[in-house]
Amino acid sequence: MNLVRHVNGKTILSVASPVTQTAEAVAQLIKSRSRGQSPAEMPAFYRLGARLVLVRSKKGDAYYVTTPGTCSCPAATYRPGEPCKHRAEHFPSGQSKAAAYQAKQRELRAQALAGKGGSGKLELAGDDIGDFRPVFRPSEAVV
Repeated sequence: MNLVRHVNGKTILSVASPVTQTAEAVAQLIKSRSRGQSPAEMPAFYRLGARLVLVRSKKGDAYYVTTPGTCSCPAATYRPGEPCKHRAEHFPSGQSKAAAYQAKQRELRAQALAGKGGSGKLELAGDDIGDFRPVFRPSEAVV
């Protein structure tokens, strides 16, 4: 990602790759964008535009800068080229509908097998469509 912001001919922001932000910095950003009102509770994520989301870390002390192409989280650093969970959650268009459906089916199977799926019975949504092959019996044979 290469983001450059110019105001009156001056470069005020130049970012070559996303940088994780502190929770205090994000609180100040939210305050400045909401007419001086501090947030009562820090949000799990804060969307700055269609292609930029700040996602709170698990510990809550930082926010990862997430775009459709990259993220500042440790997982994105250790596995370059693979989308991290933040990108998959906030920018699902990178994942095909079939892949999203299969991931959801795996999650439902795991829940059902763990006994969290309601009836405790393994229920597959759309996978078990039955056998629709025609069955011919000798008495029904067409001559």
